[in-house]
Amino acid sequence: MVDALIRVTARWGVDQAVAAEFAATPATFASDVICAANGRRVNGKDAMSVMSLRARRDTPVHILVAGPDERDALENLSAILCASRHRAVLHMQSRPQCSNAVIRR
Repeated sequence: MVDALIRVTARWGVDQAVAAEFAATPATFASDVICAANGRRVNGKDAMSVMSLRARRDTPVHILVAGPDERDALENLSAILCASRHRAVLHMQSRPQCSNAVIRR
């Protein structure tokens, strides 16, 4: 199991387009993805669930990935949230996509 804590810095937070792209990515992996923010835990493979987190600007989002391809899944998810168009800041450990990244085991 690996996890990452991401602070959303996009002006509008995780909107419909970001949630749809985020949910489509883990669907290609066998690992389970759980996202938590604002006291809610949801399935990261479902766009409506990701939107229900109401992750606005500066909201920390905790992503938990468990499964045979967990590292690849987390790296792909972090790449989406670290993309400049989404303006998110990622904190993870191991093989970071961002310069300030750190992933916990």
